[in-house]
Amino acid sequence: MEEKINSIVIVGENLTIKNQKNDLGDIDNLRIETIENSSNALNFVDQNVILIINLDDKTDELQKLAELNHKKAAVIIIGNKQDANLLSIAITAGISAFLDTNHESHELVDSINNILYKLSSTKQKSTFNAFINAKGGAGASFIASNVAYILSQVKHTKVALVDMDLQFGSISLNFNINTPKYTITEALNEVNELDKVSISGYMEKYNDSLNLLLPSTHDIVVPGELDSQSLDKLISLLRENYNHLAIDLPRLIEPLSTLTMDQADNIVIVLQQNLAQFRDGRRLIHILNKDLEIDLNKIVIIINRYDKNNSLRKEDMVKLVNHDRVYTVANDFDLVETSSNLGMPLYEHSKNSKIATDLKVIAYALGNIQENKRKKFLGLF
Repeated sequence: MEEKINSIVIVGENLTIKNQKNDLGDIDNLRIETIENSSNALNFVDQNVILIINLDDKTDELQKLAELNHKKAAVIIIGNKQDANLLSIAITAGISAFLDTNHESHELVDSINNILYKLSSTKQKSTFNAFINAKGGAGASFIASNVAYILSQVKHTKVALVDMDLQFGSISLNFNINTPKYTITEALNEVNELDKVSISGYMEKYNDSLNLLLPSTHDIVVPGELDSQSLDKLISLLRENYNHLAIDLPRLIEPLSTLTMDQADNIVIVLQQNLAQFRDGRRLIHILNKDLEIDLNKIVIIINRYDKNNSLRKEDMVKLVNHDRVYTVANDFDLVETSSNLGMPLYEHSKNSKIATDLKVIAYALGNIQENKRKKFLGLF
């Protein structure tokens, strides 16, 4: 759909469409039309409109829609979400959203706003960040979890967080998820059968904007058992379906992690403030840049638990690797431990802390997000 949406057309019974029109109000200054005769709905599929069809228990119009090419209209279906046949036809029809008949009014408004955002010429390109420790326990999973959560708080944003540490993944602990319903291994095994609708069924939902794909908590999986081609398809599918993709990698250089880092927009190396970690960080950067031929500009360094009184400084790391994409995260062990024990991202638990501020700066940089700052007015107030 290249042209701008100019109106919303609501199809259904008189009382229903009147209530929905009132709920929408003056949304984005779009013209709102209502029609009661559902057989006329298909006349709008070739127009630049958002078409809202209230199906009730009828499937005829939806079946016809599935057989038509509706590249211009964005379609929202409202019907019985418990009807498996209805859902199946809706997926085939390539609709933009499916809401239950008993949906909340804000859900319809949110769906329309999401459609408008996706069609906007100012929409941000999706971002893909891979996180890896320079040395075990440096905090890459903690950083990845909070970056993903912070990005999920940006309006009209969908974020996917994937834990690729198949044996010792800990991302689930940061979100109080004990056992995922489906695992990344299952998603990889079925990836050829998945599309942008069905992939969401394999994700654990933390909030309306943040979905997680996690490893099994009881099965032992060796990286060599998984296929790089399947991972390539999975990454493409996630990037198509989400505004931001974050993958937490194990501290290994093997085919799956190499593929991930090669495709990522940024490779985020997390280390702490001691000589052994600085040395391993430099070694990892050398492997990525020289051996794997990954552009140095794609590499971001985060010094976790940073102490300004430490003899090793941020400036030392910049000189050591001849690279200035270096960030720091404040040292607050007690706060990190508390949020971890509660099973929630630190930014959610203590949004106004110094460490949360550092994490937000990093998240916005990695997500290409421009923060809107309030203007200060000078005067007699």
